[in-house]
Amino acid sequence: MRTVVVAALIAAAVHASAWFLTHRIAIPPESETVFQSLSFQPYARNQNPTKGDLPTREQVDRDLARIAPYTKAVRTYATTGGPELVPELAGKHGLAVMLGAWVDTNEKRNRREIEAAVELARTHRSVRAVLVGNEVLLRGNRTVDEIIAMIRQVKKRVKVPVSTAENWGEWLKNPKLVNEVDFIAVHILPYWEGMPADQAVPHAFRRLDELRHAYPGKRIVVAEFGWPS
Repeated sequence: MRTVVVAALIAAAVHASAWFLTHRIAIPPESETVFQSLSFQPYARNQNPTKGDLPTREQVDRDLARIAPYTKAVRTYATTGGPELVPELAGKHGLAVMLGAWVDTNEKRNRREIEAAVELARTHRSVRAVLVGNEVLLRGNRTVDEIIAMIRQVKKRVKVPVSTAENWGEWLKNPKLVNEVDFIAVHILPYWEGMPADQAVPHAFRRLDELRHAYPGKRIVVAEFGWPS
């Protein structure tokens, strides 16, 4: 039976902003739940890394300390511009890291991201897996063969499992990508598929079952799942 690790989604800012414009904010109840993992970006509300406005070490340390009681691990999306601070500081707080290297159409940045990911994975024991890219196929930034080449490059240089993150549809369409990764890192986002809230969880399990059926024996990690609040 496959191992399925459910990771809670902190929705991307652009999605959250779009949702905010048309919906009232719901305040979640207090919870003692400890998540298997949370997606984590180390930026304050008004910080913009593309403009050089980067988080400080103290800021990242403080934020990780705040979430440490509620999660066993964090997932990051880049290895430059601030997130490179996460592996060391997460280890300080007893958190494991699924390390993401950002991949898009910028070749120079891609090389920097991958080199930094390799170095961080080699240096910090908190890094338990590396994700080469986030929804790169979904955005159309790279071909399957290009992503596979990057994954192979990283796998040769690190000792932790390596994959890439895509939505369930991209995984179903690309079995040769599945053959190259150590595990399937899947995004299942019912809200953005137009599902009602009361069908979100059943919908997610249906998609998981599709992947299980398509790729028996392959480990599956739910890398993004959640609902805007």
